[in-house]
Amino acid sequence: MLENNTIGFSKPRDFNDPFEVEASTPTGNSGDFFQPLIDHTKKAIIKDQTGILSLTRQPLNALMWAHYGDEHKGMVIGIDCSISDFTSEASNLIPIQYGNVIYTDTKPSHDFLGEQAEPFKLGSTFKFSCSHFEELQRMYLHKPMCWSYEEEVRLVKCIKGVEENEVIQSGKFKILDLGDRSIYLQNLPEGSIKEVYVGARSNNEENNALLDRLLELQPSAKAYRCNISSTSWTLTKKTLKNIPPPPGIGEGIGMLNKSVKEK
Repeated sequence: MLENNTIGFSKPRDFNDPFEVEASTPTGNSGDFFQPLIDHTKKAIIKDQTGILSLTRQPLNALMWAHYGDEHKGMVIGIDCSISDFTSEASNLIPIQYGNVIYTDTKPSHDFLGEQAEPFKLGSTFKFSCSHFEELQRMYLHKPMCWSYEEEVRLVKCIKGVEENEVIQSGKFKILDLGDRSIYLQNLPEGSIKEVYVGARSNNEENNALLDRLLELQPSAKAYRCNISSTSWTLTKKTLKNIPPPPGIGEGIGMLNKSVKEK
């Protein structure tokens, strides 16, 4: 992310939650003999034709660090979510401002209540449709309550045709093949990366190398180190010290101190 200024979208079929998109079809049993097959096909389309960027509101959640931050040895990258790439209703199936995940103890099963004023082609719709918001929430934003600690916000894009075309209605993508799955990379506008947090168990020497690289790659980003609170079961953050920029770097851009030590 830091080197290429990109973000990665993943298909729901590759997520670690087996209940992903399971709320997308009502379970009230219409009596139609073929309905289970139809519902299975719909879910398969949703899982394969959609790219999701999963974000969290809270960079200091200790459980998130344990699960996703290399057991507190990794990093968290803070992104400006007000950029048009995230908020556009023309290129996002669910723009970021509508992407708050809904956590429930009971799986929703009722029929959709909203009136559908415009057509919606499953797996082929690239823009946000307000009249289908209830349906979109059920497809992509409902999750079991056990995941609520993540405080997740999602950006959802239709990626149909991305394997054949670098540019589709959702934007321009580069495919990163990881063997068992693919990540769909999209460029961020310059300056979109605002913060970098390094984990409480991260190595100081590695941190210093990272900070030097960060200055080169993302000069406007702020850097923090996570620390373990001595008075509560929480993480705190400490701003990593800056020193004045050397000649040629430019006004207002500080060089991160190579000799920063944890206090």
